[in-house]
Amino acid sequence: MWFIFALLTSLIYALYYICNQNSRLKAEIFIIYRGFLAALMATPLVLIYFHVFPWQFYAIALFQGLTISYMDYKYFQAFHEFGAENVNSVKPLTVLIIFVLWLILKPSIIGHYMATPLRSAVILAALATIIFAVMKYRHQKIGKECLKKVFPLLFLSSIIDISNKLITEYNDGYLLALTFHRVALTGYIIGTVNLLIYQRKNICLKELISLQNLRRGSFIILLVLSMITINLAMHYTPNPAYTTAVIYLSVVWIMFINKIQILAGKKLIYQPIEKKWIFALLISAIVLVLLTQ
Repeated sequence: MWFIFALLTSLIYALYYICNQNSRLKAEIFIIYRGFLAALMATPLVLIYFHVFPWQFYAIALFQGLTISYMDYKYFQAFHEFGAENVNSVKPLTVLIIFVLWLILKPSIIGHYMATPLRSAVILAALATIIFAVMKYRHQKIGKECLKKVFPLLFLSSIIDISNKLITEYNDGYLLALTFHRVALTGYIIGTVNLLIYQRKNICLKELISLQNLRRGSFIILLVLSMITINLAMHYTPNPAYTTAVIYLSVVWIMFINKIQILAGKKLIYQPIEKKWIFALLISAIVLVLLTQ
């Protein structure tokens, strides 16, 4: 079941990335909108499905909000320094980091992997192939300086993915309600911290409340949907690295969507992905799913 939600998340991510790229929304405004607009969209659902969860849920949500705010700002700086494509080219390494951290957090799983060494080796090979294929898709030579500065962010991103799984353990039987609450709480924190601390010198109120910018930011509803599906995927997955790996199939969706747009007559300049990497991604994802059910 986790794979269905992970695959759905990958599709939503693809649509989200394309809409973000085409929105012409300033990065400084987007960083704030991705917090506040997501929270405002989730708030009515929080009121409808209101529930008081264990304190651990609120602690993790607070941690996520503050951490994501910091990550947004640092990624924003890294994009300016090294270029978005170069920074994104190292992001697949989070799959490996998550896998290792999850074993450290849940050492009992190590015995499970050791009990079926061949199966475990194939799972690791599938994860490694997904990482390699996505990095090849980026067609970027990874600079040591970029990797050095971005690696701490990859580590934080990995912790966020792990906490996405841990937070679902406190759902009290209300997993969907917990998801709405998480989107709203983290969203308000992310928006507030970015507005008052990280982007306070780059933003004016007129830009934030501009109807044109708000329309451009409406695609953030896709982010809300992805947070719902990823929560469900993380809840059911045996290892959060599996979900993160499958979500990288978004690069294949992006390629298909771009090709459809070109066939429809829209002129696009986009980075194609070689067929062998598409094949490697799909086969690895299928193998991963079959061996983790």
